[in-house]
Amino acid sequence: MDQDLVIKTYSPAKSLGDARRRAALMLLVATGIALVPCAVIFVTVLYGDWMNGALRAVADLMFKQPVWAVLAATSPLAGALLVGYGYMQRAIRKRGAEKQGALEKAAGEMKQ
Repeated sequence: MDQDLVIKTYSPAKSLGDARRRAALMLLVATGIALVPCAVIFVTVLYGDWMNGALRAVADLMFKQPVWAVLAATSPLAGALLVGYGYMQRAIRKRGAEKQGALEKAAGEMKQ
């Protein structure tokens, strides 16, 4: 129990070159980690004859009623529009608050 406790701390980059090397190393590690699931998905689809029945059923469902195919194709667009709408509402509220603050500040200066 008389051993010294060693605490490791994060040391920031000492120079721009060191920061770039660290960033490049982190990029390589992240790319290596991402390649594993990508390769598994690729091989699964490439040799996945067992999926033919399920995929055929999905295609039949989608194209018997074209509305389903259209909804599936436009859902990413709808999601992006909803996210954009949320950001727009936040910006409108922020501008309103800034305008209200400026009006209150101007009214306060006029009273003095």
